[in-house]
Amino acid sequence: MDATSSRYCYPALRIFQDGAQAIVQPVTDEKNVETLHVDLSSGKTNLSEAKDVIRAGTAVDSLGLLGICRLQKGVALLAVTEARKVAEMAPGGAAVYELVSAVVVSEPGAERASRENRQLLALLRDAVDPARAGRGIYFSHLYDITLSAQRIADRDADPRVADAPLASAARTDPRFWYNRALAAPLLEAGAHRFTPPAILGFVRQLPNLSFAHPAGRYTGGTTPASASASAASKSATLTLIARRGVDRVGTRQWRRGCDSAGHVANFVETEEVVSTPGGELASYVEVRGSIPLLWTQLPNIKYKPTTVIAAPGQSAHVFDAHMGALKAAYGEVLAVNLINHKGTEGKLEVAFRTEATRHLSTTPATTPSPSPPSPSPPATSFRYLAFDFHHECSGGRYHRISLLWDKVRDDFVRHGFFLRRAGGQVEKRQVGVVRTNCIDCLDRTNVLQGVLGRKAFEMMLEALGLMPPSTSPSAAAAASAAASHHHPHHSHSPAGLPESFPEVERQFKILWADHGDAVSSQYAGTGAMKSGFTRTGKRTFGGVIDDGVKACVRYYVNNFTDGWKQDAMDLVTGAFSVSPGAPLPLKPQPSPLIPIAIALAAIVYGAHQAGHALAGDLVTPTVAITSAAAGDPATAADVVNSSAGTTVTGSGGEVYDSSSRGRLVGAVLSQVVLPLVLGLGLLGFVVTHGSHLVNQPQLCPHLAVTVTAAKLHGAKKKQQ
Repeated sequence: MDATSSRYCYPALRIFQDGAQAIVQPVTDEKNVETLHVDLSSGKTNLSEAKDVIRAGTAVDSLGLLGICRLQKGVALLAVTEARKVAEMAPGGAAVYELVSAVVVSEPGAERASRENRQLLALLRDAVDPARAGRGIYFSHLYDITLSAQRIADRDADPRVADAPLASAARTDPRFWYNRALAAPLLEAGAHRFTPPAILGFVRQLPNLSFAHPAGRYTGGTTPASASASAASKSATLTLIARRGVDRVGTRQWRRGCDSAGHVANFVETEEVVSTPGGELASYVEVRGSIPLLWTQLPNIKYKPTTVIAAPGQSAHVFDAHMGALKAAYGEVLAVNLINHKGTEGKLEVAFRTEATRHLSTTPATTPSPSPPSPSPPATSFRYLAFDFHHECSGGRYHRISLLWDKVRDDFVRHGFFLRRAGGQVEKRQVGVVRTNCIDCLDRTNVLQGVLGRKAFEMMLEALGLMPPSTSPSAAAAASAAASHHHPHHSHSPAGLPESFPEVERQFKILWADHGDAVSSQYAGTGAMKSGFTRTGKRTFGGVIDDGVKACVRYYVNNFTDGWKQDAMDLVTGAFSVSPGAPLPLKPQPSPLIPIAIALAAIVYGAHQAGHALAGDLVTPTVAITSAAAGDPATAADVVNSSAGTTVTGSGGEVYDSSSRGRLVGAVLSQVVLPLVLGLGLLGFVVTHGSHLVNQPQLCPHLAVTVTAAKLHGAKKKQQ
């Protein structure tokens, strides 16, 4: 891989600013160098060749430009200033980086120019801040990070795009090109070498995993001595990449289901890549995505927001569009739905199943031609499978996920994986994909994807000669079928990755748990629930407590901060386009935190005072002394305090009136009843009107209310 090739991106840049003019040059010793000029006041961008490299003046060192975003007045230039290397991709060891920090460059006085500019610049800074909306941005100057290994091979085999620039529509996969909209002005100016394509997701690597074969390690199958000796000297690198879809990117409650074009929320392609020092490479891809219907679950302060599902038939076109796009991209599709079959989720399951049945009945049956031949050819390119995860695996019975594996195994083996030998020959291709979802496509989805990831890892290791054939899912499927035929009650499961390479298995679990946490953090604001099981293979009490804490944090984030985060993501991905000079729909939003805090304080105070009332010390009784003989003092022994309202006569004939019933009633009303009523009433008001008090996205609110949009569209069609 020639890093100096004109199709790759510059690994280092320097940004000089002179007033409203930004000048960007690559770091090089050459005399003639490409120079990018950006007018930050007008947005005019042009590329020219300078005879000299600018060496004087203050400059910002950059690893690449994410792109340019228009402001109400002027433009802003987004540049990566710090990143850390997380992987080296074969062939050639192309480095992949995770964004650590970025800078937003604008003309002097841009923030003072208008309130809208200040708001837009604040959104942009949040969008590239890894501590906020910019968590999980990855890029490479040399590697097609938006493409799976199989797609890279397809691009390289196509002479029309084989030499296309890395940052170009011809080369990248637009579904996962996170800075696609930002990079557009630079590409129009011909500055494709200045803006490496970026993804939002996850990239981690386990380099140089050892696959030595100690004697007696395997419990199933045998390996010839020559093959064993050869494998003992081998190692492999495992890379896990998650690419988040750009077209309906966003946060958990503000982006659900499909949009009108069939793009689903939380769509993520996860690729598992295994490469060897000898140049061989294998890859397996699976995807997740929100239930492909028109449905919403908008935040309203309640722990479980109201789920709204479009009427039967209204989701047909978006369902078909989504499934059609999946089949065009991956081939055969197995849609695994893990949601509950009762309650609100049950209604979604029925709606999903109804559309899947309709889709099957209206779509011509097709049979892909996988290589090698499949053990059981599919009758159609789409299959729907519902599995009530919570019901089947309740009480920590996660071992019952094996029931689901039995149902997906034939499809999984038939789909296969991508395999490229050292000489560049493509020996296998993946011809299908498993599409997994639960309600959020996070926690339950992570569990199943981790299982499939392990099975795929075993199959790829076998193909690369690093595991005996008897341990792979394909061989296991054949062995299981044979054992069930001859001895249905005494089938034997061959050894897999945990038994063969326990240390690799341990690292594999951690890698997949980190992947699940990253995908979850971007969408829901916390790491994944049930990640303890993915990380350790066990469901523990500590894991249950961790899930409870995450649930509380998700509730806060989804209701009180996600609106702003959604706006930031809509801005950088181009879902919202700024019109110069036009006012922005960004207005101050009422926060429910203050009324909630007041309500809780009133309730706590009322409850505290109620405790005092029950203990009898809410008020101090007033003792009225009436003496039979004026001036006759009462002794301490003659005084009796009574909150029940009695009159006591002392030994000297004096009368003590200690009645405090009236005062007690007044105190209970003012200090107990009134605070409780006010607190509960205020809390009830907040809950009732919660949808108006949550932090809402304001740039593209229509993208959250897809069901309402569908109803309006249907009403207009009827009127016509």
